[in-house]
Amino acid sequence: MQEQQYYNEKWSFVIKWIAVILLVILLLVIFIPNNIWKDEYNMRHRSHWKMEQLWDAQRMYHKLTGYYDADMKGVLWFVSAVRDSILADSEYIGNQIIKYKGENIAIQVPEFWFTEYDTVFSNPYNAKDTSLVSVFTAVEYNGETGIWDTVYLGENKDRYKYTDTLWEGVILDTTIDTIIEKVIKYKHFNLVDSLLVCPLTNKEYKVTVKGKESDTVIINSPIRDGYKDRIYLFFTIKVTGRGFIMNGEASWNK
Repeated sequence: MQEQQYYNEKWSFVIKWIAVILLVILLLVIFIPNNIWKDEYNMRHRSHWKMEQLWDAQRMYHKLTGYYDADMKGVLWFVSAVRDSILADSEYIGNQIIKYKGENIAIQVPEFWFTEYDTVFSNPYNAKDTSLVSVFTAVEYNGETGIWDTVYLGENKDRYKYTDTLWEGVILDTTIDTIIEKVIKYKHFNLVDSLLVCPLTNKEYKVTVKGKESDTVIINSPIRDGYKDRIYLFFTIKVTGRGFIMNGEASWNK
């Protein structure tokens, strides 16, 4: 009897451990693939974003020179150098000369080129602006009731009203109020060499310039033929490709 009880307790212990192991395996099967899919999405999104920045750099370069350049690293340096020149000299517009690869290159800097540069190469973020404004306490005649109503007018928001010569009102007092507004601001980022590298393979994007007049630029992902890698021993990350951009038209938007 005691021997039978011993075997029952032993098998009960083994079954419990088997149940625990199976539960752990089940959780791994559920959560690891989900994390892999999230990583794939994030890397795909990051890769597409980088390719879009490279195209924007080519576009800004084309506005300056009138042509594209397959040397993507040089293009990043070139447009950054022009922006730095504008920061140093606000009158750096029109016909200018910039030294590039040991040569003096003639460029045409559009008047608001730097504004587009600062807008394109920036990331938006939510912020709050705090400002002090004057609020006027006034009375104005109400033609419907025949009495004078007390109103509060913002210095800027209601300027059209109290500056109107036909306004039937009188400003009695002025106070200073604090206004907090939700706004979207932009944080500029530098065109660094890491933009040239695919976040998954650590290989550089391939940039080619084609066409009779070299008017077509194509930015290809380095994993167009697919990518496969085993992670966590039993799971595999697979990527069929990240597409390309041709003259600003992304293949993943078609």
